[in-house]
Amino acid sequence: MSISQAVDPLFTTTIRTIEQPSAASELTPESPATEVFNDFTRQNPMLLEQHTSIDEAREIMRRTHTRMFLVIDSQESFCGVITLDDLLSEKVMKKMALSRLRREELTVAYVMTPRNRLRAIDFRTFQLASIGDILSRMQDYGEQQLIVVDTQRASIRGVVSAHGIARRIHTPLVINERAVRFSDIYTTMAV
Repeated sequence: MSISQAVDPLFTTTIRTIEQPSAASELTPESPATEVFNDFTRQNPMLLEQHTSIDEAREIMRRTHTRMFLVIDSQESFCGVITLDDLLSEKVMKKMALSRLRREELTVAYVMTPRNRLRAIDFRTFQLASIGDILSRMQDYGEQQLIVVDTQRASIRGVVSAHGIARRIHTPLVINERAVRFSDIYTTMAV
């Protein structure tokens, strides 16, 4: 049977309801953190090459409806993270002033958060955490996303984001950015 024989366009005239997840699957801060986890063993990570222009990165984020990408070099080694907020913030203006480059010359490498400044949680610990635990850690760190690593394999296992959690638990979340090192405070105040 062909698809045109199997689907009758008039059949939907008798359909009145839309299936939705049962109330039992509603997520709360007490729900397991794994319920809001982007596990890279199950879905491909969103990647951007570090030499991508910031305007091109912003356009890619717009087209893919993705607010965060992992940044890689030409050998596909992990370099850091870039978010839509990074591309829309005064961080771009500061980098332009410090580097004396024009906007069109700036690449993702200039405004990303490098891997040595990212906070992470080991996957084994993450598996025991609740959504509330993860949100608390994000708030403590002032981070919008948390990288989940497999320390045994020395790899990134996945990521969890405040935006993704907010979407899944149907609650707006505000994670305040924090300067966590003296150099961060100095850079924020000096520019």
